[in-house]
Amino acid sequence: MTGFIRDIIAKMMPQPGGIDCGGVMAQLYEYLDGELDDPALQEKIRAHLEKCRRCYPRYNFEKAFLHFVSDQGHTNAPPELRRKIFQSLLEEESQD
Repeated sequence: MTGFIRDIIAKMMPQPGGIDCGGVMAQLYEYLDGELDDPALQEKIRAHLEKCRRCYPRYNFEKAFLHFVSDQGHTNAPPELRRKIFQSLLEEESQD
């Protein structure tokens, strides 16, 4: 199926949550990060994601990826690396 035909079919089908897939994908990261200020838009996206077979897999992947990254924690640089960086910054500052 060509992209053109797929787009026509998508426009003919009901849009879950009253928002189309493009609108959801454009706001997905803001939605996942809790950065959307409009509660009505948040609800539209949530409703869309609950019912849309095209968008939910992407949402689910991105959500799982963000959880994975946040679960990795933070690792401190080794003391020797920190010392070298600090020394380099001091040398650069003294040259200015």
